[in-house]
Amino acid sequence: MNAALKIARDQLDNLTMRSVADELQVSVGALYKHVAGRDALIGLVVEKILSQAPPASPEAGDGWLALRAQVLGLQALVDLYPGLDHAVIAHSPKSAKANELRREGIAALQAEGLTLDDALRVYRAVTYLWLGARVAVTGRARNDTDIDTFALALDVLLSGLKENVSEHRDNVVT
Repeated sequence: MNAALKIARDQLDNLTMRSVADELQVSVGALYKHVAGRDALIGLVVEKILSQAPPASPEAGDGWLALRAQVLGLQALVDLYPGLDHAVIAHSPKSAKANELRREGIAALQAEGLTLDDALRVYRAVTYLWLGARVAVTGRARNDTDIDTFALALDVLLSGLKENVSEHRDNVVT
């Protein structure tokens, strides 16, 4: 996977079965024995990237902060591979690791007392912010202003969601 990551780091179009075979100094046929094709190769690259993401563990103590750390960590991680933004986004719905990260984020929020529905709503809102931020910088690394602006937007969003969920819970109880 490291060979594929190296090739695709800046431009996904450069990632082909031939380019990986050349990098590994093996035949294309030998590579096909291990990987079904380019789509499978891209899926493996996405799994490799996402496997480096920080978990949002419910045991972290504060599920909101754990989710924040996970999202900021994902942003920083994808920044290492600016040419793979779209691949990470496109393959995430069917990615085992992305689904694991989602489950962890939702569980961390539930550990804070959120219902499953509220946790899903919060996670979805944060995902929309993350997706929008990635689309805004597609194909290039984020600069310091991008990074700071995203962190501020995430903090404002999480604060507002936390307040909204708390108010909603208070209204249901009374």
